[in-house]
Amino acid sequence: MELKLKVITPNGIFLNSIKVSHVGVQTTDGDMTIYARHAAIVSTLKIGLVKYTDVKGNIKYIHVHRGILQVHNNEVKVLTPWLYEVDEKGKKLGPKI
Repeated sequence: MELKLKVITPNGIFLNSIKVSHVGVQTTDGDMTIYARHAAIVSTLKIGLVKYTDVKGNIKYIHVHRGILQVHNNEVKVLTPWLYEVDEKGKKLGPKI
């Protein structure tokens, strides 16, 4: 089973309900990995990484500057003031969004 991931900044939608197998986030309550059928939650995010694996097995990383996480009905929503893509070592790959 898969999840949908949506990432939003004040500048617009960065990821619009892409299909992923799981999402890793750093919340103020600790790190967590979200899989399909995860319990519904709302949490605050720390400055840190959102790691996700798409349905083809590609691992992607996004650096977020705090934010809010919502998980409900196999959809993960991340709202953050700004973000940028990074590689597995944390090196910035794209512009701040």
